Amino acid sequence: MADEKVGPTGLTVAESEEIHRHLIQGTQIFGMIAAFAHLLAYIYSPWLK
Repeated sequence: MADEKVGPTGLTVAESEEIHRHLIQGTQIFGMIAAFAHLLAYIYSPWLK
């Protein structure tokens, strides 16, 4: 039953959960990099002080 394809994508539940986990992890990494870049821009930008 766990191997049944679900939804229009044709993925199993396990496959879709794995893709979702990687998507969330990638979003978190991107967010951390963006926050760090914004911090550096704030520190090194003379017009923001």
